Amino acid sequence: MSRKLFYDLYRQLSAAQHDIAVAQQSINSLATLWRERKQSADLQDDLLAEANNCLHVLSNSSALFTAAITKWLIDDDVELAKALLHTANVQHLQQPAAESYDLSAVDESTAILVGCRLCALNATPSISLGWTLSLAVSYPGSLNARHAAHYLLRYHVEEFPWTTRRLLKSAESPFKSLEAANSALAELVELEGWLDGSPRLREFAMTPEMRLTLSGLKRNESRDIERYAKMSSLFSQIFTTQHFKYANRTAVELGIGDQVHETSLEMAPYSASVELPHSEQTDPVVGADRRRSLWRGIPQ
Repeated sequence: MSRKLFYDLYRQLSAAQHDIAVAQQSINSLATLWRERKQSADLQDDLLAEANNCLHVLSNSSALFTAAITKWLIDDDVELAKALLHTANVQHLQQPAAESYDLSAVDESTAILVGCRLCALNATPSISLGWTLSLAVSYPGSLNARHAAHYLLRYHVEEFPWTTRRLLKSAESPFKSLEAANSALAELVELEGWLDGSPRLREFAMTPEMRLTLSGLKRNESRDIERYAKMSSLFSQIFTTQHFKYANRTAVELGIGDQVHETSLEMAPYSASVELPHSEQTDPVVGADRRRSLWRGIPQ
């Protein structure tokens, strides 16, 4: 019965993507259903699976995401907000530019606190940086919003320098005319030039034995990830798996009726990388404490 209720909410949210007033009612209903279902759910994963379609609709629309996250992350629905943020993180992980959010309809203090908590929860920089710069755009005359945007922008510059530079430098960036964004980009470009001009000490480079050990660790990690992905993959239950080694083109047989046809496929490598917070590599204790303090808002 609960699956049907979640599906009905999914249809309502899909139909109300351009009507925030109607969508807000569905968002409230989703939170209520989540709380009711949570009391009787045996496994958190089952509950997330039931609400998955609704979370995808909310994370696909910046307007719906703003309406949901500003309510759930402030109220007592933090777990639901974290589930929504996880879905949004996956969808925006490799986004080339920061996401723009219209916060003009959101209370200023709420928008600032949500921006802080997005950073505290380690939201992907395309989301947290986009929210930070949207504070400066949505409240141009507010000193509090300007101070919050400056503080959170410094946080991104210090914790995610290369990702922040990539997002701000993108030709698709919606914040090209924002002075704060251009100043941060100029600082990061200057830092990159300084690092490129610095001497390279071979004493700090890994030895061949260290590189071989690291390669083995990464290979085992990759196999563990692939093994878990196969166990939870729906496609592995439907399709036949074929393994190819050292090939950039392969031929695959397709059965159409009583006939078998061959088609060729290009093989290309694919990889994704995520920049960890700088403090995780230098001082994890101070970095974690800084993120915990952001949950309460901008430090005074």
